[in-house]
Amino acid sequence: MILSGKFFRRCLLFLLAALAFAFATACWDYRDIDKRIFVGGVGIDKSAQDGRLEISFLIPVVRAIAGGEGGGGGGGGGEKPVIVESTIADTITEGARNLALRLNRDLFFEHMRIVIIGEEAARQGMEEIINPFMRQTEFNRRSRIAISEGEAGKIMGIKTTIEKLPSAYLESIYGNASLSGKFVEGDLGDFLHQIHESGGNALVGKVIPGADEVNIGGGAVVKHFKLAGWLSEEEIQGINFFLGKITGGSITVDDPRGKGKCTFVMLNAHRRLQLISAGAVPEFQLKVLAEGNVVETTEGVSMDVQDEEIIERLVSEKIRTEIFKGIARLQNDYRVDLLKLGEFLHRYHPKLWRNYEDRWEDIFPDVRISVSVTADIKNIGVTK
Repeated sequence: MILSGKFFRRCLLFLLAALAFAFATACWDYRDIDKRIFVGGVGIDKSAQDGRLEISFLIPVVRAIAGGEGGGGGGGGGEKPVIVESTIADTITEGARNLALRLNRDLFFEHMRIVIIGEEAARQGMEEIINPFMRQTEFNRRSRIAISEGEAGKIMGIKTTIEKLPSAYLESIYGNASLSGKFVEGDLGDFLHQIHESGGNALVGKVIPGADEVNIGGGAVVKHFKLAGWLSEEEIQGINFFLGKITGGSITVDDPRGKGKCTFVMLNAHRRLQLISAGAVPEFQLKVLAEGNVVETTEGVSMDVQDEEIIERLVSEKIRTEIFKGIARLQNDYRVDLLKLGEFLHRYHPKLWRNYEDRWEDIFPDVRISVSVTADIKNIGVTK
């Protein structure tokens, strides 16, 4: 019996539809949600064993967070809302697999909120540490990342009084960019892109552990995948002005009418970078406009036009000083272009960039940069 072409096509379509349905209704790596452990944070430290890492996983205890409701086996009460599981391994992936020998559930990283790398591990080298975050999609790229002053494990075990979950506390504190420009704002995805594009150089957050809180002021300089050193809060704020990343914050200066202080809160900050000359060493000019309000003074409430002009000048001078402090540290101490001047040349002057590209690491410390800052007071906040 010879099948007609029309009948054959119908059979083929039916077979393809059946196969599509089979694949659509099944998932080869499916895991029940109650068989997973949701990791809130990962801390990586240098182990006492040469060449190995001590990896800490911050794990929320769901029944404790929910107050014991529906916990089945008790929970709630005095049960800890989080636990920290640590293991010694050569890599993060191996550490996660090691926990499978001790825990009865699979680790799940898509809700991870924070990654902390310890100071010693970062100074030893970060290329192998961050490799799994670049290769595996299961790690949440929106997580915050920072290098700790000291051990990352101490931060994983912090008992904050503000949030039940340390990972939620750490993530939310990095969301205060509208209140301060004195820290490095950015997530894991931003960091991985920056360090990949620059050949191992990056500006990353710094975190200092306390008894029941942390301080994220300042920043860490990563050069050739290794921690090169730290930047102060003022230096980081200056670099944020240079990069155009200021979305808020305040500047405090002397009140021109007396011995007190005056606080200028920024509403907007705009910057414009230009190439001025392109000799053996290029020269740049940066212009910054900072707009904001005077929200606090210590010498009465009245303020005339002359006072406003003096405050604007003092704020401009202080911002300019902070910018130069940040530039000096990167050029003189660390000799690494985290100001993204090379990227600026590559993007806007590609032909010129080819003349500098091979020698840019040696050229950058000698690059000349002029900076002008204008502060503009929009409101002095006086109620009539």
